[in-house]
Amino acid sequence: MRNKTVTYSLLGIILLTFTIYFSVQNSFNNSGQSITNELNNIMQYAQQNNWTEAEKSADRLRRSWDKAKYFLALNYAEEDYSLFLDNLARMQGAIKAKDNTETICQAQSTLRLWINFKKIIPLP
Repeated sequence: MRNKTVTYSLLGIILLTFTIYFSVQNSFNNSGQSITNELNNIMQYAQQNNWTEAEKSADRLRRSWDKAKYFLALNYAEEDYSLFLDNLARMQGAIKAKDNTETICQAQSTLRLWINFKKIIPLP
């Protein structure tokens, strides 16, 4: 009887942990819409050569990322996390250089990484 109690207790703890984790991840994914919106705005502003708005949008993106990065650091491989940071830096550099092709490419790459981050089971 004692072994069953321990087994059920451990199973309950594991299920509770997963339930809390996936609930937090789901709420995080819903609140992460601002990052998707800012990336889309940056691509739109780059196509219109509206660099002041693109730079403001990049600043808002950076602030949104600063709020989200701690949760992602727990869940994702260092390589994807580092690539996301690299893409953000390259995109900001392209905005400052007013290079619309590079800005759009980096924003699109960052958006794809972000969409993968939001999945329950991300692709490699």
